[in-house]
Amino acid sequence: MEMHKERTVQRYVDILTNGGFKALFGDINNKEAVMAIINALLPEHRQVADIEYLPTERQGQMEDNKEYRYDFMCRDSSGAMFIVELQRYREKSWFKRCVSYAARAYDRQNRRGENYDVPPVYLIGLMGTEIDHPDSEFWRDRYVSEYTFREKEAHDLLDETIVIIFAELVRFDKAESECTTDVDRMLFILKNMGRLDRQPELLRREIYTKIFEACEIARFNEDKLIQFNKDMYDERRRNGELAAAIEEGMEKGLEKGLEKGRAEGRAEGRAEGRAEAVRKMMAAGMSVEQVCTIMGMTAEEIEKTL
Repeated sequence: MEMHKERTVQRYVDILTNGGFKALFGDINNKEAVMAIINALLPEHRQVADIEYLPTERQGQMEDNKEYRYDFMCRDSSGAMFIVELQRYREKSWFKRCVSYAARAYDRQNRRGENYDVPPVYLIGLMGTEIDHPDSEFWRDRYVSEYTFREKEAHDLLDETIVIIFAELVRFDKAESECTTDVDRMLFILKNMGRLDRQPELLRREIYTKIFEACEIARFNEDKLIQFNKDMYDERRRNGELAAAIEEGMEKGLEKGLEKGRAEGRAEGRAEGRAEAVRKMMAAGMSVEQVCTIMGMTAEEIEKTL
């Protein structure tokens, strides 16, 4: 595998950054590259031949009527919907959020009438963090997991409704030469694209070339390059502010805990540290949803700290 050692210019976007993800998935000209990624993670019977891009921001249907935003959403010719979410940080309620997102998309199709025979919704999570699998040994060499509705004992699947697929890229550590399946090769591309300086020989197939071309920064037009640089700058700024906020917040919490010198004091100090980190992140312009994701807290817990 050819990786950058000493270089100042990045050739390809890092797909696991918000800016890189948007540059790849958010450009309709990359449709074939996006379909190749989706198909690599979908079951054989659900392979897509064409997709229609859908708006990523939707008005809520619930009582609170809140808007919610998907990272990427599309639909194939059968009407099946596909959501792709990028998850870079550990989040306590990540699975529940995915279920909520998929359920909202599924339910939205029912709103068109009384016919409940609606196409399935697939949510694919590209993960830069691990899932806490109960049986870690079973998952040692497995990086893609699928969750859906099945009968508990016989595992019967009555129909396709909601399917959630996670690709745990953070655990995928195979070298280029060790990738023997299409799924392996796609996981390798997704994880390592930003560190490559050329398309590896073992990945010189048309399907992969389209992804490399879509991610090559030199191919961006002026407007796309400006947007990409802005997205990356904003992300680096947020990451820097987040790191500073957490460090400062935890330091303050630790100081309070040490001052009290008791177990309850230390617990209170840690709580105050988290609260301080939340306040710093909100002051830096982060949304409640972003803070919830990073801190593993609910919106109600966030509001109590403000």
